[in-house]
Amino acid sequence: MNSTLKTLLGILLLQADALCIIISFLKLNMQSGITLLIFTFLFGSLLFWFNGSSLRKLGIIAAGNCVGFFWNAVFFSFTEAGAKVFGSAFGPFYTLAYPVLNLLWIVPFWSLSLGMLHRVQPLPTEAKP
Repeated sequence: MNSTLKTLLGILLLQADALCIIISFLKLNMQSGITLLIFTFLFGSLLFWFNGSSLRKLGIIAAGNCVGFFWNAVFFSFTEAGAKVFGSAFGPFYTLAYPVLNLLWIVPFWSLSLGMLHRVQPLPTEAKP
């Protein structure tokens, strides 16, 4: 692949990351934006220690931010509906459920994406006597 094309694709992936985070802050709620910001920082710092090209790693982070954005958008819709139906009694449930429901997309995404970058080492063969 041409180096100019790689650079443009890398910039596009970085913009996708930033767009997901900014829209989360502006359109959803602050908690969603902070969740994506923390996800990007922690996952990015962890991801670049693994094997694979930088472009592939940026793509994985961008995919994670898109998954997180859509997950938080659906969850935000459910919380808006729950607050309208149940009123103030929904607040404690939301406070307890929000971190748990975010873990339901973060942990599987981390494990699947880190599994994609792990280079499998061949098993050593045993010497026969």
